[in-house]
Amino acid sequence: MPDPTSADHGDPITDPASGEFHDPETIRIRRADFDDSRDVATVRRLVQGFADVSKVTLSPSVQDTVAPFLGRRAAFVLLAEDLGPERDPKKPEAVAMLIAQRILSSFQAGERINIHDLYVIPEAQGRGIGRRMLSVCADHARALGCSDLTLEVAGDNAPARSLYRTFGFDIPEGDVPNGSVLYGKCSLS
Repeated sequence: MPDPTSADHGDPITDPASGEFHDPETIRIRRADFDDSRDVATVRRLVQGFADVSKVTLSPSVQDTVAPFLGRRAAFVLLAEDLGPERDPKKPEAVAMLIAQRILSSFQAGERINIHDLYVIPEAQGRGIGRRMLSVCADHARALGCSDLTLEVAGDNAPARSLYRTFGFDIPEGDVPNGSVLYGKCSLS
């Protein structure tokens, strides 16, 4: 069975809003290797970036231990790397991260994948990377025999809510109470 997190995932995408063309071949999505010091450093950097935009301060001990912790506890961590022509092919820049956890579904007597975090650096947003990360995550979840994906999203994060809704998550549209956190589920069948 092919690895669902391989680099050859997706067709060229035209953004319907802007008409911009994004070639998925310039983005490689793969699982983080926590035995590789570069991946450990990359995960630390992306978690710190996500904390910064979320206005969360990470303690020095969390900064030091977050990557090894995720390596032990997450079902998988996906990294999206920019392989564009201006990049050194031996040192692609990671521009996004998805942290997933395998959880139980008691009503289905099975397992599902909870997307704990999806973060795309600000400079790479709007290129379809988040959607591709979700697609690779869904493929990986299917390969693990999981029934669906779940996630939580801040109610005031309109771009993320829109992305998740158009991907198939049952996230509500419109206004929600200030400070809300919304739960969403997306069937994989």
